[in-house]
Amino acid sequence: MLRAACALRAAPRACAGSLHRAPLAVARASCPAGSRGSLLRPAARQLSTAAAEEAGLLARGQFDAGFFQGTALFAGVVLGAMAASDEQRASAINGLLAGFRSLGVSDRISDRQLIEDFLRKNVAAAANVVMASPVFYFLFAGITGESVVVSSLRAITGTMRIVPFMGAFYGLFAVCSPFLVDFFMARGQGYEEATGTAGLAMILSGFVAIEAVVELRGCGVLFSQMTAASFAIFIPALIGRLACGVLLQQQKTGSSEEASLLPASWQEGPTWQAHTYMLFDQLHIGQDFAVTTCGTTVFQYILNAVTFVLLTKGRASSLGDMARFMVGGMGGTLGSGMAQFGKTLFMRTGFGFAWNLASSQPVQMPAFDAALARCPA
Repeated sequence: MLRAACALRAAPRACAGSLHRAPLAVARASCPAGSRGSLLRPAARQLSTAAAEEAGLLARGQFDAGFFQGTALFAGVVLGAMAASDEQRASAINGLLAGFRSLGVSDRISDRQLIEDFLRKNVAAAANVVMASPVFYFLFAGITGESVVVSSLRAITGTMRIVPFMGAFYGLFAVCSPFLVDFFMARGQGYEEATGTAGLAMILSGFVAIEAVVELRGCGVLFSQMTAASFAIFIPALIGRLACGVLLQQQKTGSSEEASLLPASWQEGPTWQAHTYMLFDQLHIGQDFAVTTCGTTVFQYILNAVTFVLLTKGRASSLGDMARFMVGGMGGTLGSGMAQFGKTLFMRTGFGFAWNLASSQPVQMPAFDAALARCPA
C-alpha cells in the first residue's frame, strides 16, 4: 500500500516534468545540432562583413598615423592661438622682431615690412593652403579612379597629413627670408627684387625637399614607398610647379588687385560682357589664376605619374613605370594618356580656383594688425 501511494504521488510529478521537457525535446529534435549553428552564422557573417567594409573604407580613406598627428597638431595650434591673450600675442611678435635684429637683420628692412611681408603673409599663406588642399586631394583621388566617398575622406586625411610639413615650410620661409632679402639688398638690389630673389633661392635650396614630402605624404605615399630615383623626376617638376604656384600665390596673399583676363572695354560693353567681366572680377579669375592653373598643369601631370606609381608599386617602381604612365595614363594607351592629362588640367583648375580665391581675400589677423598699428607708417 505504501509503495502504491508513493508511486501515485510520483506519477503526476513525472508527468509534469515530462510535459515541461517535451517542448524543448521537440525543438531539439526539429533543430539538429548542425543546423542550430547555421542559424547564427548569417548574422555573424553580416557583422563581420560590415566590420570588414568599415575597416576597408578607413584604409582606403588613409586614416593613418600621419592623419592623427596632423589633426592633433592643427587642433593644438588653433586652440593655443585662441587661448592666448592679446598681451601674449604682442609679446611673441615683439620677441620675433628682437630676434631678427639680434641675429643681424639690418634696418634696410623695417619692422613693418618684417611683420607684414614675412610673418603675417606666411601665416596667411599657410592657412590658405590648408583651406584649398581638400580640393586638391579630392580631385587627385577622383582622377585616379577612387569613388566619391573615398575621395571625400582623402580630402580630409590628406589635408591633415600635410599640416606638420606646411607648418615647417611656411614657418622657415617666414624666419629665413628676411636674412636673404637683407643679404641681396646689401648687394644693390631693391626691396621688391631682393624679395623675389630670396624666394627663388629658398625654393631651390632644401625647401623643395620639404614640399616634395608634403606632396607625396598628402597623397598617401608612405616614407617606405619613396625611392631616390623617383625624386630625380619629382623634384625638378616640383620646382617648376612651385615657381608657377607657391611663389606667385604667396606674393599675392591679401591682395585683391590683379590683372584681368578680359579686356577693360568689357566693363562698358553690352550687358553680357559687363556681367561676365563683373563675374570674373568677383571670383578673382585673372592672369594670376591662369598662370597658376595652366603653368602648373604640365608639372602636375609629371608629379601625378610619380605619385600614382609609388602608391601602386612602392619601392619596386622604376623610372620606366613612371614614363609609361606619363605616355599611357592609367589605361596604357596614348588616348588614355591624353585623357589623364585632361583630368590633370581639370584638377589644377579646381585647386587653382580655390587657392587663388583664398589668396585674394582680405587678411584679417588682429594680433599682426595691432602690431602694425604700433609701427611707424
